[in-house]
Amino acid sequence: MKKSKNRNKAMLVRLTQKEFDEINERVALTGLSREEYVRSLMRMSVPPALPSDDMVETIKQLRLIENNINQLAVIAYKTGSIDTMKYSNDFEKLQNQILEIVTLINQPTKLEEINNGNNKDMGSQ
Repeated sequence: MKKSKNRNKAMLVRLTQKEFDEINERVALTGLSREEYVRSLMRMSVPPALPSDDMVETIKQLRLIENNINQLAVIAYKTGSIDTMKYSNDFEKLQNQILEIVTLINQPTKLEEINNGNNKDMGSQ
């Protein structure tokens, strides 16, 4: 995220060691700076955790599959042995599913969802 030149105000907040450790743990899950994390909370959303290595690998494999399907389609199209409409629809569905997975991973959680108990994984109390 680009730093704003207008951010010239600082604020000191005192925390217990436990509070400090807790916020650092939550910040580490997101890959953001503490400042970016707190600004996100001020906008009433909890930043999403970075995707796990398994999820990154899954997305990578889906993209490789997508690429292989596309290569097969090119060959099949050149030889005239493909239903182009069915292929186009199936390929578009795969692309949309990959995009949906990536979007869901990167979607922040609204604070009101946590406060209402709709997100049990965020450590709400």
